[in-house]
Amino acid sequence: MKIVDTLQPEGGSRAERWWEDQGFVDLYKYFRKGSIDNDLKKIADIRDVSKVFHLKGYQFGNWVTHEDRFNYLAALAVCLFDLNRVLKFKNNNLGLDKTLGVAFGARGVKGALAHYEPATKIINMTRYYEASRFDKPTEKKVRFVFSGGVGSFAHEYGHFLDYYFGAKGEPHTRNYALTNGRSTDPRRITYDRKKMPMRFIVEDILEKAYWDPSKTQDSSYIKRIRKAIPSRHYLDYFLRRNEIFARLFEQYIGYKLQQMKLTNIFLTKRKYHSVQYMTPTEMKAIVPLFDKLLVEMRKYF
Repeated sequence: MKIVDTLQPEGGSRAERWWEDQGFVDLYKYFRKGSIDNDLKKIADIRDVSKVFHLKGYQFGNWVTHEDRFNYLAALAVCLFDLNRVLKFKNNNLGLDKTLGVAFGARGVKGALAHYEPATKIINMTRYYEASRFDKPTEKKVRFVFSGGVGSFAHEYGHFLDYYFGAKGEPHTRNYALTNGRSTDPRRITYDRKKMPMRFIVEDILEKAYWDPSKTQDSSYIKRIRKAIPSRHYLDYFLRRNEIFARLFEQYIGYKLQQMKLTNIFLTKRKYHSVQYMTPTEMKAIVPLFDKLLVEMRKYF
């Protein structure tokens, strides 16, 4: 079974490395606690993951072997089934009518474990690390499951929802994304609650993230971030509106899965220092707002 890219490269041809009739080690099973066979039985051929979830397609880097391709697609399938247990989009339409593409080790950005490209609408997951990057011999199973972009998918999918619904659901003349993207301005943007309910709810989420209850000073969450990150460059990154939204979205997904007694480390796993995340008590005020946001999104999908 040969797995080839279904996303077209932007320029020129590239080599494909793949194995045939070698037998695959099922590394994807280590991402998820509990049985995953029932989910995968819903996909007769793992190459049909795009069809099942309405994705634009998938893409692999030059050094992703055929065995790796199989495992990444299988892990992606289980990840998306779990994600939609929370989102509940109709007919597993997580690609939002073939808008989203997913790449593995093909479009890396220096220093990033994963990233979302608003222009191409592709989530890229960095490939697992080579053995040479570890201080002592580390078997492939450990490297595949615990390195690279693993744990970042929910975060990057949060970016996708932010930019997609900002452009297609509730377009605005000045603010492309629901969050207003990379802006670090904590002040609330005024939207009409009836005409732009998603933008209004996102502002509710960001307001609780940025401000204390008096709305006159930084929240405890923001104070922790400012104290922990002295570098202005990195501080700006962690204070961006779109990054705060994506981190809270991944926390929300993890919280909901925990309630279902599910753990999927391909989908969500803490990557930053603990100060970058809200405490369980702080998240209690955020969860109902994401619940409301999803109600609005489900009106489209």
